[in-house]
Amino acid sequence: MKKQLLTLGLGLFTLGLSVAQINNKCATMPVYEAHSQNPVAKANFINAEIAAKNWLANPVNKTKASKKTNSVITIPVVVHVVYKNAIQNIPDSQIVRQIQILNECFSLTNPNFTQTRAIFDSIGADTELQFCLAAFDPQGNPTTGIIRKSAPSSAAFDPLSGFDNVKSSATDGDDPWPNDQYLNIWVCDMSFFGFTFVLGYATFPGESPALDGVVIQSEYFGYGTAAAPNNLGRTTVHEVGHFFGMRHIWADDDSQATGQCDSTDFVDDTPNQAAKSESDCNVTINSCSAESPFWGAIDPPDMVENYMDYSADACMTMFSKGQKARMYSFLNTDPARVAIKTSPAGCNNITVSVKELYTNFNDYIFVYPNPANDVLHINVTKFTPQNLNCEIYNSNGQLVKALKRLDFQNTINLSELANGMYVVKVYNSEVNAIKKITIAK
Repeated sequence: MKKQLLTLGLGLFTLGLSVAQINNKCATMPVYEAHSQNPVAKANFINAEIAAKNWLANPVNKTKASKKTNSVITIPVVVHVVYKNAIQNIPDSQIVRQIQILNECFSLTNPNFTQTRAIFDSIGADTELQFCLAAFDPQGNPTTGIIRKSAPSSAAFDPLSGFDNVKSSATDGDDPWPNDQYLNIWVCDMSFFGFTFVLGYATFPGESPALDGVVIQSEYFGYGTAAAPNNLGRTTVHEVGHFFGMRHIWADDDSQATGQCDSTDFVDDTPNQAAKSESDCNVTINSCSAESPFWGAIDPPDMVENYMDYSADACMTMFSKGQKARMYSFLNTDPARVAIKTSPAGCNNITVSVKELYTNFNDYIFVYPNPANDVLHINVTKFTPQNLNCEIYNSNGQLVKALKRLDFQNTINLSELANGMYVVKVYNSEVNAIKKITIAK
């Protein structure tokens, strides 16, 4: 079994290949390789992997971990917002929304799971992991679970010279809280000369307490200011997956040219994949035919819906049951991951209503073309379209068309409607957007 991992230098070189398109949006593997240059750290990573593998080798553990047990583990989170300017000092609402997105995605309640192809939807997993902002700090004092730290404009958190700097006050960042009680997430600016090469990175089980956690580029946390295809909070879902031991679904092999397909992400039910997706949702790709015995005689396509690929955010819908089992193998063996399950940090019940989160909801709804002919497209951005409906009214105020449960991208047939002015209303119980269109055939 081959594991072909990127060296730090090669990884950073690859990161620089594209500015307009972020193809290597996750820097977890280059950071892992860099940390592994320390012999002690390398031994810790190896030991964590061996312990998890041995735990999963027990059929009882593997079967139980992959199934739903109705026993939810709640992980306290502390978000360190390290900012150089007001834009990077993201609001509480953006942070709360990211926690909500984590909880949807890890519990299989994300609305776009319905898009998952039939070959994969039966192995989608409710990981029974949930997240909350911590209620108490390490000294037992009440906290919101959000720490804000101003950093000088010269602070270096970039992928060339500043990896891990954000994790220490000595290098203009913020010190972590104990990793056996909190999931530390740092939100900062990792751009380099104004270009964003890295959206996020995380550490694997076995990492030292001083470095353990997740780092996210500020505009990609929650529904920030990022544009599609990475605008729906899936970067953090992906990186938190790494925190619980998940590898990239293509196993960082990128052997598409050779077609070897002999690397592994250590999960049986994720099909072998020759290379990462390119921030798209190409459901036609079947890059490998050599599969694990799990698939029997079936040759499944690439699982572009998986959170551990590089698919577009709108395409990502699931962790698999095998991935859940691997997460639990670390949650039951790695000392820090075991301890965090019973953390005394508690949960802060900070809530932000959808109305507060989306005061500019009208700006998140795009209706086109306008004028329209026979077809109208309605796209929803920066908003999980849960229970969103659409109604179209003519100039007399009569309802002439309705569509329930919108998705991120929607198409409405207007062929039976006459030319004229119409009002399009997109709404749920808390928000609504009004758009005016013209039908001209």
